[in-house]
Amino acid sequence: MTTSALKNGRRQNIDRTRGQLGDTMEELTHKIHVPARVRDKVNDAKQTVRVKTEEVVQQVPTYIEEVVQQAPTNIEEVTQQIPERSEALHLQPVGVARQAERLTPQALEKLPSPVVARIERLMTMARQRQLPAVAVVVGVLVVLLLVLRRLFCRST
Repeated sequence: MTTSALKNGRRQNIDRTRGQLGDTMEELTHKIHVPARVRDKVNDAKQTVRVKTEEVVQQVPTYIEEVVQQAPTNIEEVTQQIPERSEALHLQPVGVARQAERLTPQALEKLPSPVVARIERLMTMARQRQLPAVAVVVGVLVVLLLVLRRLFCRST
């Protein structure tokens, strides 16, 4: 090889190295320049929010349309369930009254005689005043529960 060829080879090698060094410097400058990186991240986040917002806005009319289309079916289903549910509600007080009639003697057996006498007087007065049976039973149950709770608290 001649001297000029060596010089050209070295020159090309130096130029290539300068180009690589310039690229490396740009990358380092970008990494060191934190505010610019933060700005880039913020801009990326803003763009993502805009895109997602546009997607949601475009889906809202479709969603509303689906809800409007399903509304008559849902209303019909609820309307059909109303008689079934109301019948169950009408039967519930009867079941509570029967349960109260069954549990009242058991609870009275566990109570002291002065308390039983007072409760029986209250029950007699309620029957004489012809209060609804459910209200009387509920009242008696509440009193019995309170008394039983006190007895359990004392025994433990």
